[in-house]
Amino acid sequence: MVGIVEMRAGENALSVIRSVKKRIAELEKDLPPGLKIVPIYDRSGLIERAIDNLRLKLMEKCSIVIAFTVIFRMTCGPARVAVPRIPAGVLAAAIAMYYAGVSADIMSLAGVAVAIGAMVDAAVVMVENGHRYLIHHDMPRKQAIVRAATEVGPALFFSLVIITVSYAAVFTLQAQEGRLFKPLAFTATYAMAAAAMLAVTLVPVLMGYFLRGRILPAARNPVDRALLALPRPVLGRHADGRW
Repeated sequence: MVGIVEMRAGENALSVIRSVKKRIAELEKDLPPGLKIVPIYDRSGLIERAIDNLRLKLMEKCSIVIAFTVIFRMTCGPARVAVPRIPAGVLAAAIAMYYAGVSADIMSLAGVAVAIGAMVDAAVVMVENGHRYLIHHDMPRKQAIVRAATEVGPALFFSLVIITVSYAAVFTLQAQEGRLFKPLAFTATYAMAAAAMLAVTLVPVLMGYFLRGRILPAARNPVDRALLALPRPVLGRHADGRW
């Protein structure tokens, strides 16, 4: 005998599967000896692996941001500004998913993964501009950070809004294509919208707290100097040959 569990449209797949497993465990207590219920296809393992993979990618992204900001800036301040934005953006997207009724499946989690890179990029650009103001402008630290955030904040905000709006085309898909790709578009839209808001709210505040102490100019950073020195012989040799 084979049974199929059908899920209502809009329900959370993982919650439904867990409820079914709980009910199966209750039914097995009353079954005759030697008779048991064997699941043939269980989506929960796939969904849980997707969640674990997303968690791993978040940890990898945070580790990469910390490593590169420490290497290129010789301080932990930029990492302390950029890294909190990643879990904050994902949390905002998860809250929006919960209230919008978007279930956590492979496609919806893929939308969050797609948006992670843009979350970090805007924070790094903001931090780099803050460093430039603190190094090259003779003004109080608070004023320099406000000027830096004001200078690039609107551009970063609208660039992220444009990326968010670009997912609108996916919402026009119908039938099977719409059911498949709309969860990705929803979660990517939520994550990008959260990234746009955090770029002009949370990041400037964190810059005010963590961009402190001695800031090493690029000309004195050994990593920057090495990366700039590597292409110079090649560029100098080819600059003479205009062709």
